[in-house]
Amino acid sequence: MLEDEADSVLRPDFAVIADVPAPEPDVVDNARFRLVSRYPESGAHQAGEMPAHPMDDARAVRAVIDAVRSAAEPPAHALDVGAGLVLVGNLRLYLDRLEADLLDAAQHVDLSWDLIAAIIGIPVQEAQMRHRALHARPEPC
Repeated sequence: MLEDEADSVLRPDFAVIADVPAPEPDVVDNARFRLVSRYPESGAHQAGEMPAHPMDDARAVRAVIDAVRSAAEPPAHALDVGAGLVLVGNLRLYLDRLEADLLDAAQHVDLSWDLIAAIIGIPVQEAQMRHRALHARPEPC
């Protein structure tokens, strides 16, 4: 395999990631409730209480993964894994929004697109397209 071919295989096309639909807010809330109810130690909240921070969602997802890998009690259920996937989709939106805001901030402090692209390791035109695509993504729940 040529080096250019390896790069295209290892680095996913951004358009493919951007096409992942945003989870419905009710589905995200139900996923959070399920995981908080089953894995209360995964965040800094009490059982049955909704997480207030994206890191709580990340901890809940990690708790599901850990439960599957360690055969924990209670055992992870397929619905837990599904709830984790929903939260990962929402976390992706959250990170997309953070990246868009950072790209806006970079422009605000007069970083050129040449420098921005060099920092994130992609061509200038791709960085500008990414910026536009990130702004087109829906808001996280």
